[in-house]
Amino acid sequence: MRKTKPAPKPDDRLTALRAHGLRVSAISQRDDVPLIHWQRPPTEAERAQANILLPGALHDA
Repeated sequence: MRKTKPAPKPDDRLTALRAHGLRVSAISQRDDVPLIHWQRPPTEAERAQANILLPGALHDA
């Protein structure tokens, strides 16, 4: 019988950001701090909203 790998679970933080309409492609860790990767450059309002949902996060530019 062949074993299959389980599907990776989606990141709850990424799901929450996307649920609020933010265009985020990924979230990675840099020195134990989340780094938000945007699909396009975020507006100041989008950055502020992301900081409310994920305090202390860094943003790629």
